[in-house]
Amino acid sequence: MKPRKNYRSRPKKTGAKKKQKVAAQKRRLVAVGHDEVKLEKMTTVEIRASLKTAAKKKTVKTKSKPRTTAKKKIASKPKKKS
Repeated sequence: MKPRKNYRSRPKKTGAKKKQKVAAQKRRLVAVGHDEVKLEKMTTVEIRASLKTAAKKKTVKTKSKPRTTAKKKIASKPKKKS
């Protein structure tokens, strides 16, 4: 039996939203260090793939650095003169 209530379907993807998404991904790749001329020639699939590899490289760089602990400075007591 078919339900009486008509459920709302997912919204259709529009070209404008897709262009905005690709432009945002290009900006992120430029910030990482990719060349803008090469990005113009790449397809959307290639852009997404390179964005994934850039994210992996970024996480590897942050994990490889050793953590530094902040040391508290203890005020030394003044010495008594005798």
